Amino acid sequence: QCKTTHKFICVNSYDDKDLLNQEVNSMSLINRLELAFRVTPAGQNHLVYTTPDFRGVDFGFRDVIEITGYLSFTSILKYRAAREMAEIFDLLDYPEKAGLYREIAGDIKAALPGVFLNPGGMLRASTGKSQQTDVWGTALAVYFGILEGENKLNACKTLAESYAAGTISLRGNIRHIPTTEDFNESTAWEYSLAAKNTYQNGAYWGTPTGWVCHAIAQVDPAAARKLAKEYIDDIRETDYRKGPDYGGPYECFHPETGNLQNPVYLTTVTCPFAVFKERD
Repeated sequence: QCKTTHKFICVNSYDDKDLLNQEVNSMSLINRLELAFRVTPAGQNHLVYTTPDFRGVDFGFRDVIEITGYLSFTSILKYRAAREMAEIFDLLDYPEKAGLYREIAGDIKAALPGVFLNPGGMLRASTGKSQQTDVWGTALAVYFGILEGENKLNACKTLAESYAAGTISLRGNIRHIPTTEDFNESTAWEYSLAAKNTYQNGAYWGTPTGWVCHAIAQVDPAAARKLAKEYIDDIRETDYRKGPDYGGPYECFHPETGNLQNPVYLTTVTCPFAVFKERD
């Protein structure tokens, strides 16, 4: 059972650091973790990038969206991974390696605002194709402590204002992009395999609601509580236990297109719950 947040759960929960040195097919787990960390292409300041000719998905919940250039969400996840790798090497008593990963995390944290912040105070998804305002990424950067000071304040204010204006949420669920910043009338993202206002191209998701609530709570706690209540009310309204005509929590939905996708979807509950539990 997971008992810690943002840490190497098995090792921390069961105090079994020897697990990291166990070999599978002639390679230890710790070496596999380091290899996995290096897989993503990285440019200046360790920010992750992709190109049209060598394109990777920036994040699993955007796998039908083509996003190129330097990638903010992926770099945010890499920041978290670097912090966790530092914790692991502290546990193994390798201070030089722990320091290396802390330095990588610090470089990403320092570089990310200058590369991705837009004039409105939120992060863009990328520097290439689909470089639009990223609601999820902005909220996650606040949650992980990457945005600080004035940058954090501006991001939180903009998220709160967008929530109040009704451009990022519906029934407590969150859009990837504000409705005011769709690429054009035909698509939310610049390029998507999904039709507009379906799936990852404009539908509303519960997965990031906790991050957005956390960010809004920094400047408007009442609004954050209202958003959280709307999210919970929607889960109760659509609760699959009511009968065969219900399927909540859904992965995502959009009333205009009739998009109602994937019933009883795990991350719609687990991701917000992790945030809400921290704020008990």
